[in-house]
Amino acid sequence: MTAATGTGRRASTGGDSTARATATAPLLDTLPATTWVDVAVLTLLSLVAVVGFEPAFGHYAFAPAAVGGIVVGGGVALLGRLFRLSWPLTVVIALAAYFLLGTPLALPGLAIYGVLPSLDSLSGLVLGAVFGWSDAVTLQAPLEAPPYVAVVPYVAGWLVSLVSVTLAVRWLPRVRRPSAGRAAVLLIGPALLLLAAILLGTRDPFFAGLRGILFAAIALVWLSWRRARFARDRVETDSAVRRSRLLGGAVVVLGAVLVGALAGSVLAPPAASRFVVRDEITPPFDPLDYPSPLAGFRKYTKNLQKTKLFTVTGLRQGQVIRLATMDSYDGVVWSVASPGSDADASGAFELLGSTIPKPPLFTAGASSTAAIDVLGYSDVWLPTLGYTNRLTFDEHTGQDPAATVRVNTATGTAAVTSGVRDGLTYTVGATAQKVPNDRALAKVPPAKLTLPPVTNVPDVVSAKAEEYAGSADTAIQKLRNIERSLKSLGYLSHGRASDPVPSRAGQGADRMTDLLSKSPMVGDQEQYASAFALMARRLGYPTRVVMGFAPKVTGNTTTVTGDDVTAWDEVAFDGVGWVPFFPTPTKTDAPKNQTTKPKLEPQPQVRQPPPADPRAEDLLTPVKTKDNDPKDKAKPFQIPIWAWVVFGVIGIPLLAYFVPLLIVAALKRRRRRRREMTGPPDRRAAGAWDELTDRYAELGLTIPERATRIRTADALEEQSRAQSLPVPDDGLRALAHHVDAAVFDGSVVTEERVTRAWNTTDDTLARATKAAGPLRARLAAFRYRRPRRA
Repeated sequence: MTAATGTGRRASTGGDSTARATATAPLLDTLPATTWVDVAVLTLLSLVAVVGFEPAFGHYAFAPAAVGGIVVGGGVALLGRLFRLSWPLTVVIALAAYFLLGTPLALPGLAIYGVLPSLDSLSGLVLGAVFGWSDAVTLQAPLEAPPYVAVVPYVAGWLVSLVSVTLAVRWLPRVRRPSAGRAAVLLIGPALLLLAAILLGTRDPFFAGLRGILFAAIALVWLSWRRARFARDRVETDSAVRRSRLLGGAVVVLGAVLVGALAGSVLAPPAASRFVVRDEITPPFDPLDYPSPLAGFRKYTKNLQKTKLFTVTGLRQGQVIRLATMDSYDGVVWSVASPGSDADASGAFELLGSTIPKPPLFTAGASSTAAIDVLGYSDVWLPTLGYTNRLTFDEHTGQDPAATVRVNTATGTAAVTSGVRDGLTYTVGATAQKVPNDRALAKVPPAKLTLPPVTNVPDVVSAKAEEYAGSADTAIQKLRNIERSLKSLGYLSHGRASDPVPSRAGQGADRMTDLLSKSPMVGDQEQYASAFALMARRLGYPTRVVMGFAPKVTGNTTTVTGDDVTAWDEVAFDGVGWVPFFPTPTKTDAPKNQTTKPKLEPQPQVRQPPPADPRAEDLLTPVKTKDNDPKDKAKPFQIPIWAWVVFGVIGIPLLAYFVPLLIVAALKRRRRRRREMTGPPDRRAAGAWDELTDRYAELGLTIPERATRIRTADALEEQSRAQSLPVPDDGLRALAHHVDAAVFDGSVVTEERVTRAWNTTDDTLARATKAAGPLRARLAAFRYRRPRRA
């Protein structure tokens, strides 16, 4: 008896020491060496992938944001696993780290003291994550503005690293039947990051072959190593077999790399056939949504003749202000081309960057800088000088439409989708087209460009083009002959009451027939520029119409009024650029025997074809009514930018906090209800103990594996005392004995015994949660320990 008792005591003492050792939980969890290798490989693959953003951003300016995003996302996922945090809580911490560290990494220019987040940087992190992707494929590379575009590589690296490392440290080690195929799931994130860098890039890849080979080699070596780790025969095989397998794997990988490198260099398609998203995406600005600028020409000469539209500081004598460029004609009006047309056409607009590249066909001349203050001008077209290469807005005026400015580098025009309004102040840096003399141009042929077609051109245009061009041998001589003929035969009239002879407005086919067939020839810049362009296009020369202003410079600051509006033509010459022509005559004393009657101005037509059988009354100059003003059209409701900022700064963190909390709470309620209500009484009594251990585990205590309820109770009591958590007066052993008796003694378990077990459990957990403190209790609310199978 004594020996048996002593043996029992020694066994009990040994069991207590085991429980005591188990109860001492380390602060950080440990990860196997295999998992650390997985994390390192995924990080290396992500770094290889993000390097592909270099063509889009240039000068490695994206590197701090991209690498920082990978470190932040992967670091939070790794720390969440080491500290045994639930995945919902890890996501909340990852979002907080995204906003806290995103400012110095991606938007340091908007930070306070270069490090601390500001309202602008926080809103930029939200806008960049939501809208930065669409802006990145419409901006001109390299991507430099708006500032939130720099968030794209940061959020991409952050998201891919967060998800990939989370799967590596939480999901893969728990897979019941591990295989190389399941390990390959972890490569999806880095592969998508590699694909995103390719699609957002340009036609000039950045070491595409080297990066592809390196990515594939690392992935193949890691998968083969993972396959060997999953195979359970590593210990049984001798060293010779292991060396043979390693050598064979190395030979396969090396062969794949060499074959891929050689085949890639031989079979790689040319850069011109490289698919990038920016070449397939149509910019959001559609010029055809707005009336043709030239259709409103008479509005300036009549209604706004004395109105001060804007002032220009720094304008030089003889310098013209460019407003819009049109190269499409449908028999009714000259208009800006569709955005889906050729890249060099007038409708190919892109978002404004901090630097604007030079036009594709251009010879640089004199450079100039001017400051423009908008007064009475209101439209979507932004007045600029020459070919713009720099455009900055004064933020102190309360208007900064930089995010809504679209520029066309081929035509030198700019548009503001939010509208140009009174009070806008901006600075334009531009370079003028260098125009050689006619003797030099005589040796230069017209450029071979594909412009939008001109349709419904009257026959008189072809006849007059041949007549006015004469028998000249060169293109420049023919164009100069047409220009001189229009200026010498025509007379200038804006159709005002003070003009000697009235003239009709418009540039439709009927107006061109009227201008070129009747004598005397009377019109203004709208008609003469249209007639010159149609005749030049009829002869096969690439020609476009430009509308703008030609004010008289009276000092350092020039005031532009509606009377300064003008229009001219530009013809493209090979290797030179677009040479201007001014075919409008200056004579105003036209003979008064003209039979043309004053008529109403034609309405601007957008997208709509002319009537099939126009009557004479329809061709008269109609009066423009307020209902036809595009500014009066009802605009669709748009969520204001401050609402997006508030949602990003406040709404997203709140959702990230409460949504996981509600999900975990629902899972816990479902777990408790199933244990308390489902099954026979003995099973429901055992469910009370399972609920107790799970809730203690969620509070951070370590539950011994494969231990009896008595040993588990001892371990929990020891940890509770060490962490200042309350223990029931009769200890947890009493509840363990009570549950063991209900499960194993074979007696009938009454509902009273089940209720007693659950009441004891609830009371014990309530006291322990209260004593744990608010922070620890809140962390426990985000943890969820899945029910274990019996």
